[in-house]
Amino acid sequence: MQDQTEQTRERIEWVRKALAQGEDDCSLEALIAELHPADLAEIIDGLDEDAGVDFFGRIPPPLRAETLSEVDEEAWAGLLEGVDEQGIQALFGALELDDAADILAELSQDDAREILSRIEPEESREIAALMRYDEESAGGVMTTELVRVPARLTADEAIVALRHQGREVRDFHTIYVVDDSGNLLGTLGLQNLLVSDGEARVETIMSTDVVRVLPTVDQEEVARLFAKYNLVSIPVVDSDGRLLGRITVDDVIDIIEAETTEDIFRQSGVDEEEETFATPLEIFRSRAPWLLITLMTSGLGALVIAQFEDTIRRVAFIAVFMPVVAAMAGNTAVQATTVAVRRLALAKGHSGRPARSLLRELAAGFLIGGLISVLLGATAGVWQGSASAGLVVGGSMWAAMSLGATWGAAFPLLLDRLGFDPAVSSSVFLTTMTDMISFLLVLTSATYFLTRLL
Repeated sequence: MQDQTEQTRERIEWVRKALAQGEDDCSLEALIAELHPADLAEIIDGLDEDAGVDFFGRIPPPLRAETLSEVDEEAWAGLLEGVDEQGIQALFGALELDDAADILAELSQDDAREILSRIEPEESREIAALMRYDEESAGGVMTTELVRVPARLTADEAIVALRHQGREVRDFHTIYVVDDSGNLLGTLGLQNLLVSDGEARVETIMSTDVVRVLPTVDQEEVARLFAKYNLVSIPVVDSDGRLLGRITVDDVIDIIEAETTEDIFRQSGVDEEEETFATPLEIFRSRAPWLLITLMTSGLGALVIAQFEDTIRRVAFIAVFMPVVAAMAGNTAVQATTVAVRRLALAKGHSGRPARSLLRELAAGFLIGGLISVLLGATAGVWQGSASAGLVVGGSMWAAMSLGATWGAAFPLLLDRLGFDPAVSSSVFLTTMTDMISFLLVLTSATYFLTRLL
């Protein structure tokens, strides 16, 4: 028996094949209606612009809004161009306000203003207000659609208000309690409301221990709060405590994905937006500066080697092990850096106890380096028939991996203290430093020990 995931995958492939062959029958329309909006968005993302617009028009109206919010953002403008005025009103009337704001923010100002002029004035004002926030802030990801009740109501009155507001708000789990000025006083869970005495005042059954954020808070901090306090939603308030909106857990999943993708690109010196949509010339402009910096810093390693030409000439076999030592030290440093950057992200940039972190990485590098150095040193000693050769190569490996682990853990902390983004800057200089340290250790040891013995 097929599981649901496999069945869905087969349906998507069947629709793609039918579209490619130009089939247009009732069975195709019926299958489209059965697919989830996320699956429909996946199909659109795999089509060219014209085919995507045509397919979007085939999607049943109740599914179009959510499908639009799921497709890649570069497709939004093209899909909306194929929708008439009545369709625009229906689409943006069904979209959640935060999704509508995100979509309009990706369009040109003229197109965004035109669409805002077509939809309901109240919705237009709320969407325009959301668009004024930075897209990576709490205000930029929140929605103003929520359920709120005054603290002075009874539980029965709150249920009546809930029924009325619930028709307009999708997927709510928390009721926000406010005073007559709209200031957030607390929250009320659905279960707590339903089991409470009908005459009990909301202010007596609400929870006042509420985690809240300002609209200017960075979205990464919002995600950290969700993880720390196991939240399903978080209220957004202004500096006076007035309730502005809420952020839900599905928004946070998108935030985590976006932040992770951004960090992956930035660690490699790549701009996500340019790499996704850029021309070859734009990609060249994006990557070339980082590669030129890497070229210049790599030259420092070459300068180190140049100082030991006589040593390399006299004990040429040592050149075979230099890249091995450098590679192992570099990998050790990268592992330590990855852990350090992640720790900084989880701690919101506060390193906590840096001395303990450095000692832990030094100890780990010392232990792992000890194992690797024994294996590599034994190989060098047997090959050259010299215990001294094995000790020099193995000792250099041990020291390089220990220092690489320490350097890899320390450098992100240093960059963070200096105000630089460790996720961006660490990788640029990490390889150069580990190469220089490794080459210096191997060649210095060979100069002082092997040139006198071999």
